[in-house]
Amino acid sequence: MHIEKIAVGALTALAKHEGKKILKKEGYAPKPAPTQPIVMRNTQDAHFCCGFASRVTMPKDIHARPFYLAGHRTGKTVAGILDPLTVSALWIDCKDGGGMVVIGADVVGIAGVEIAQIRASLADFCRETGCKSVSILCSHNHAGIDTLGYWGKAIIGPIPGNGKDPEYMALLMENMRACCREAYETRKEGRMYAGSVHVPNAVYRKRPPIVARDVLSRIRFVPDDGSTETWWLNFGAHPNTMGGDNQMISAEYPGFLRTAINEKQKTNVLFGVGPILAVDPGELSEDPYECARLEGKLLAEAAFTIDNDVALTPEITVVRQPYLAPVENPVLALMAIIKTVNYKKAASRESSLGLALCTEMTYIRIGSQQILMLPGEAAPEFVFDQYSPAETSATGLGPEVNAEPLCRVADDDNLIVFGLANDMTGYMVPTNDFILNEYGPYLDTATDRLGNRHYHETNSLSPKITHVVSETLAGIMARVR
Repeated sequence: MHIEKIAVGALTALAKHEGKKILKKEGYAPKPAPTQPIVMRNTQDAHFCCGFASRVTMPKDIHARPFYLAGHRTGKTVAGILDPLTVSALWIDCKDGGGMVVIGADVVGIAGVEIAQIRASLADFCRETGCKSVSILCSHNHAGIDTLGYWGKAIIGPIPGNGKDPEYMALLMENMRACCREAYETRKEGRMYAGSVHVPNAVYRKRPPIVARDVLSRIRFVPDDGSTETWWLNFGAHPNTMGGDNQMISAEYPGFLRTAINEKQKTNVLFGVGPILAVDPGELSEDPYECARLEGKLLAEAAFTIDNDVALTPEITVVRQPYLAPVENPVLALMAIIKTVNYKKAASRESSLGLALCTEMTYIRIGSQQILMLPGEAAPEFVFDQYSPAETSATGLGPEVNAEPLCRVADDDNLIVFGLANDMTGYMVPTNDFILNEYGPYLDTATDRLGNRHYHETNSLSPKITHVVSETLAGIMARVR
């Protein structure tokens, strides 16, 4: 018998035992109740209020003790700094006494338990300001400090110990709170627009189907007083050009994007990634750091060419919907059990392991622009209806077995999707392209019938996840239409 199969069997037994423990203590988790839309509206004029703040967020003792670098391999410690990491916040309201705040961070991801802690620490802020929604976007930076836990020193085979640094996590949260308050205090009246542009050379898809969303989306706030504009940007490519051997801190291409925009025009920039499963930045240079710089510059130049801006009416709808994500990956289950990553677990009938993660998605509509915030890394074909046909799919099955694509659920080809938002729950792989290694499912990569390598399934919760996400969004859309 293969050693991998024995290992997976042992992990599966541990995960099932955990599921039974939770079941005995708490019973099966009920399906989260539908949450009702929060609506903010300005019926007096066409103005929004927006504010922005940003802070460099780096440990002062970065060279005095070990910090684990996020992304690629476990157990890598930081050796130096190429450019700093930041936290930013964007406040938006309709002048009706309420508002929403979006936080952006140059980090790989933040798990739901820490997201809840951040929101709890902002309770006074929300009461004082009327803030009705707090969302946290992670750039999924692979050259930053581990904020998720995946990349600590290995403790059991390939299973890492918790790589998070408590003091850095506290600093991160402190700066998020400070940015939220400053963003609120600096708000100004103005108008808001949505536009986009194709940037085909800025993406490289390394897994079939060879499709990728090459659209750079921009929500643009223009203050009435002519002061600094604020741009909320979205693009679907991994910030991972530095590679697996890198030990230097960098904000990767999102940092260079902000810098390049500001070199041309002083601008507040909040960035978040889109659907990024197997989507890398463009192959713009053989030098990793130069590739990141050129990617940021290319996207910045493209942002200035957007000429299809549509004025947004000052009406905001927000739905934050919890849902249960079935867990059938015993490796990820173990990481949750031993608290390498802080997930809230529940007993589930929908999972072969009897486990689910309690997570969420957030739907936002600003004027006519629909926005969806997902907690994982979605395949672009799942979002934008570009599934493999039976002839080229990994399984030989057609797209009819797949979940309804998210843009079809929202009835919007211009849906803006942010990944790594408000949690980190792994990859979302379409059903007809989802295959596992025969001997080490979820532990080793697989090769499909066409010779294509399948890594992403090893970091996916379950082949059911796309259907759960699609159905959850369908429930939201039924309530907001």
